[in-house]
Amino acid sequence: MTKHSVKTVLAAAVVTLAGSAAFAGTNYIKPGYAQNTNSGVTLELVRSDSAGVIYAYDARDGVEGKVLGSAPVKAGANTDVRIDFRTPALKDVLTVLYTGDTTTPAASAEVNDN
Repeated sequence: MTKHSVKTVLAAAVVTLAGSAAFAGTNYIKPGYAQNTNSGVTLELVRSDSAGVIYAYDARDGVEGKVLGSAPVKAGANTDVRIDFRTPALKDVLTVLYTGDTTTPAASAEVNDN
């Protein structure tokens, strides 16, 4: 392999990795263990690239239903984020993070009822 070919392959690899990292984003929700979802849920970790809001929805088959409650999050790592419910969940809960663009979810996770 020529010196030029090696540089081209390395440059392509760097561009691919950079694109993958940018696409993956830094927003995620780690719900933790199954919990009683009658009055609210506590999310173990929420990572957000900017300030935002977590909404909790009554979940049936992974589809968001009625809004149960919400909680603000700051940019960075947020631990033990508590969302108290205005009405009890019927079963599992879908949590969705919204940041700057409030119409597009930045991350989501399902919390299973125990």
